[in-house]
Amino acid sequence: MNKFLTCLSFLLGTILAYSQSDKLKIEKLNDHMYIYTTYQVFNGVSYSSNALYVVTDEGVILIDTPWDKDQYVPLVEHIRNQHQQEVKWVITTHFHEDRSGGLDFFNKAKAETYTYELTNKILKERNDPQATYTFGKEKTFTFGNEEFTVYFLGEGHSKDNTVVWFPKEKVLYGGCLIKSAEATSIGNIADGNTEAWPHTIEEIKRRFGQAKVIIPGHDAWNQSGHIENTERILSAYQAQKSNNDKK
Repeated sequence: MNKFLTCLSFLLGTILAYSQSDKLKIEKLNDHMYIYTTYQVFNGVSYSSNALYVVTDEGVILIDTPWDKDQYVPLVEHIRNQHQQEVKWVITTHFHEDRSGGLDFFNKAKAETYTYELTNKILKERNDPQATYTFGKEKTFTFGNEEFTVYFLGEGHSKDNTVVWFPKEKVLYGGCLIKSAEATSIGNIADGNTEAWPHTIEEIKRRFGQAKVIIPGHDAWNQSGHIENTERILSAYQAQKSNNDKK
């Protein structure tokens, strides 16, 4: 396990906050990758949602759209002002609003939008805006000078959750399939598969043991232990479920 989660301390010194507000936070991961965080409030509690953008020599790649629709324009304007670039490509990692809610906005902005074929099927069934292009269980993209692969490795938080692997940087964008190191509960599993989830995590560990940075979908991302905590939470959930079934 320790081999899988390389200590992030050597990277954290280079992480700079590029934008700070109550609604949009942008942090620099390296010279061309940025974590951006947006928020939603439920029952008086603010919840964060992490996403990613990558600056290439031909435009910006957005991995997942802002959770807060009021932050679509501020994010695009920040990218224009900070990088003199446009968002040209958008990839979403499952159908929930915190990942795919901005597809309509970016379709209208003439970005190329992509998602897993099952995600688009679900969006269509829900009468929600869809991506323009779809892909299968594994797809490698080359946009500008950046190459990365999107994988569907099994069900978990949702039946269509995918992850994004950047081999050059050894960065794994786990999205909502990966709980943060500080998470204390399994979260929203209304569309989840808790039986399959542990097996999906095992496959992630097998494939991406060399990851230097893992980005979870929610909470603080700039620490180690996300995978271990995901496993603990899933194990605790299954134990509680088993106890309840025996009653």
